[in-house]
Amino acid sequence: MGGRIKQSPMRWLFLMILVAGALLRLRGIHNPLLDDQGWRQADTASMAYHMLGKLSDIPQVWFPTLSYDGMVPQKVELEFPFLPYLLAWTWSWFGWSDLWGRVWSILFSLLTIWGTFVLGKKCFSEPVGFWAAAIYALAPLTVYYGRVVMPEPVAQACSVWALNVLIHWQDKPGRLRLVGAGLMMALAILAKLPQLMIFPVAVMMCFWPLNKNISRLILYSGIALFPPMLYYSWVHAGATHNSQYVSGIVTGQVVETTGLFWFELTDHLREGIGFPVLVLAGLEFAFLFLKIAGINLKAVKTESNRNEKETLYGLFLWCIISLAYIFIICTRISLDYYLVPVMLPVALLAGKALVKIKETPGAVIGILVLSLLLVNSTLTNERKYVWEEQYLTQALWLRDATPQGSILILSDAPPMTFYYAHRVGYRLDPSKNKEPWQELTGIPGDYFIELPNTKQSPEFLNKVRAHFPEIAPGVYQLKEE
Repeated sequence: MGGRIKQSPMRWLFLMILVAGALLRLRGIHNPLLDDQGWRQADTASMAYHMLGKLSDIPQVWFPTLSYDGMVPQKVELEFPFLPYLLAWTWSWFGWSDLWGRVWSILFSLLTIWGTFVLGKKCFSEPVGFWAAAIYALAPLTVYYGRVVMPEPVAQACSVWALNVLIHWQDKPGRLRLVGAGLMMALAILAKLPQLMIFPVAVMMCFWPLNKNISRLILYSGIALFPPMLYYSWVHAGATHNSQYVSGIVTGQVVETTGLFWFELTDHLREGIGFPVLVLAGLEFAFLFLKIAGINLKAVKTESNRNEKETLYGLFLWCIISLAYIFIICTRISLDYYLVPVMLPVALLAGKALVKIKETPGAVIGILVLSLLLVNSTLTNERKYVWEEQYLTQALWLRDATPQGSILILSDAPPMTFYYAHRVGYRLDPSKNKEPWQELTGIPGDYFIELPNTKQSPEFLNKVRAHFPEIAPGVYQLKEE
């Protein structure tokens, strides 16, 4: 696998990997949005629900709205709602079902696998593209987050194709291709703000040295950066202070945080990517560093007829930015899906390392690595697919048995009940150390919902039961009809 491989066998192998990636992502496809990261998945689907009937009201329909912390859907500062908009159109045509959200996510994830193959092939060689795509397809992190109703699948697909379209422009220059490349980069940044990390990588790979391409770079940069700047400014100004989630994450969870989640990060790396892949990527990064630091690279052409110097510099810069992202963001936010943006450079590095191991040893090591990833994606992470049926039963009862437009007050912070009940309302949060009874009586609401596994104290719940009638398990009527 390390040397040249005929196109036909390699493409058949890639097709097998693509099918395997699709099959892995079908696991739990019928799960409601209550498995791991159900909060974020229900938020994404809630945005789609609030778009129904307003799909032609552009641009207002693109302002993200959520179901909690108000008597009407709340405007919030979030990334551009690509997936919610697609999902709302799909519901309009085929009816409401969680299945459609997962189908869209899987399709975008498969586009990312294909794009990784193309990127590796264009930048280095077809075998590198194959190994990189295979690693991305089978890694547990990208398998699970390739079937969630969250922005990650869309952002990854837009990112890898933003690089591919720009490389295509470099190979076949043209103003329209450059405009298309800039728009694709804008889509990637709009889909998820951390994808901004690939912008300097694109500049290094395709515009270096700058003195020869300054006018093209200015055009590309304006097209790539102006729409995200305009959009994020719009949602920042339109959302209330408590609903500014993008800037709030940067300030509240990154700048102002004092705790670091090193052990959690280690677990996420081990469970989501795997140490064999990380070792391969680390060895290739070390080789790349030594090559750049110790050797004056000449303009050598790769198999794909690209300039090796700018390509390797771009990959090295991508690695440096990814490492900085891990240390600044992932050590401060203990959520494994924040690692998803680094999977593309990790897969490319590991793929390059496998190709360096010539012929049979490289193929054997690669097959072992892919086998370990396949086993981990199939047999581990069981807890990620588990969901609490009581949430769904309770929420569906509320949807069917309470008047439309009822205001709910949830006992705890998880908001998935709003989405399945097709209602809006408020949440009590025991972690904020507020007096829950005073908070409850000070909020206008029609029903109080004691969520499964609530963290509210028995004293508070006993007080609720003493003052309000329980009309269904965990459902208390706050106002007389």
